[in-house]
Amino acid sequence: MNVESVGAYIPRYQITAETIGDALGGFSARGVAEKRVLSGDEDTVTMAVEAARKALADSAHSRDDLTALAFATTTPPVDEGDVGVQVAEILGLSRDVEISVHTQSTRAGTRALLSALRADGPALAVAADSPQAAPNDGLDHAAGAGAVAFVAAPGDVSVTDVASYAREYPGTRFRQRGASSSEAYNATGYERDAYIKAIAGAASNLESVADAVALTAPDGSLPSRGARTLSGDVTPYHAARTLGDLGAASALFSLLAAWNDGEDEVTVLSYGDGAGADALTFTGRLDGDWAREAVDISYAQYLRKRGYLDVEGEN
Repeated sequence: MNVESVGAYIPRYQITAETIGDALGGFSARGVAEKRVLSGDEDTVTMAVEAARKALADSAHSRDDLTALAFATTTPPVDEGDVGVQVAEILGLSRDVEISVHTQSTRAGTRALLSALRADGPALAVAADSPQAAPNDGLDHAAGAGAVAFVAAPGDVSVTDVASYAREYPGTRFRQRGASSSEAYNATGYERDAYIKAIAGAASNLESVADAVALTAPDGSLPSRGARTLSGDVTPYHAARTLGDLGAASALFSLLAAWNDGEDEVTVLSYGDGAGADALTFTGRLDGDWAREAVDISYAQYLRKRGYLDVEGEN
């Protein structure tokens, strides 16, 4: 299983932990210094399209060559409706492209990538997310936005080992049917245990774990905790410090962070509350740059862009 190219997209708007902390009298997302925020005309479909276009631009394959599209998000713009078809339509993919949508778990990004890697022919995997919770909730303090896309086809990067792990942890992060905000019971030790046990369980099912590990990062603290439970002297990577919690795209942005640091062998550990985890070891490296100049916004602007304040014409 090989990856030929990658593309990433992040919104231009940014809010700092200091800005949120000053407005609320505190900031509850450990290890997050700033995060990206969707503008009024962006959603997970538009972000997915931008990331996919970048991945295709670096691929030897055209959009007409693609046999499959796998789209991952926990925050689709509609509760019912085929968002995968929307992505395919905007990209101008073939009418007979096989489309799958992966959702309801932050490990959906690796689920989508595995689907693309197992396709019969060149395939596109895209993970785009923008988690949301109540404004005074630590989940929202961490919540960022971004998208990453991969073209699965013969290339310089190979996936050499894959494993999974599943064990039910009721009450970890979830979103009720019809709700726009995620929530958790805030049993911190229990939630941390679910993360660590699932990550470690998936890793233990691999033949070996690389010295560099890229983990799902609900904040900037948990990845280090998860890495400490693994055997050997491993270096954890994530993007939460500057981008926030990227949901289904989180572990894959962590992979890009490892590649950008020069790592040629990386084990991705993707976690989804509930709980389950995927482990994938990548050999080889691509240019995973996601740099984009940031525009800092105030807390009032943040509330409008997140939909907490309804103001027409807000971008």
